[in-house]
Amino acid sequence: MRTLVAAIGMLVTASALAAEHQFMSPNGELEAYTTAANEDGTGMKLYLRHASSGDAGVLLRQNNRWIDAKWSPDSQFLAVVDHLDGHMSDVYVFAVAAADTAPTLLYHTPDLQKYDVKWEVSGWGVAHREIVLDKEVKHESPGTITHERIVARIGTEPLKLRDNE
Repeated sequence: MRTLVAAIGMLVTASALAAEHQFMSPNGELEAYTTAANEDGTGMKLYLRHASSGDAGVLLRQNNRWIDAKWSPDSQFLAVVDHLDGHMSDVYVFAVAAADTAPTLLYHTPDLQKYDVKWEVSGWGVAHREIVLDKEVKHESPGTITHERIVARIGTEPLKLRDNE
């Protein structure tokens, strides 16, 4: 009976950590994955861990909507696209080059949480520590949406975020 209770407990824990979406690094060493953020299955939490690890890993970001992740081709950076709602998204870039060190936030898009501005990752310039972004802005006049290509330099100094970011 105790064995059955223990087995059920492990199954519940495993299903709670079950990944909704998995993002394997190009070199196969690291994995980012999402789980539901809330008990009702809404929202997302994004974790990072060693691909061969069975542990939960480190929580990088969470929200009440959805999150996407994009790896740099050299597996040194992970861009997290935080979709706060259908009207805005922001991008956060973490250095993950050393598999045994904690990820370090090195870049985020300007004007975080700005309504009617959506950011997406469209490419990388890793040789120059750059990320290529698409900035979509919905303007006040109905139906006017513009897109701008932004090439942003990924810094080398860790960034700190305020609690509401």
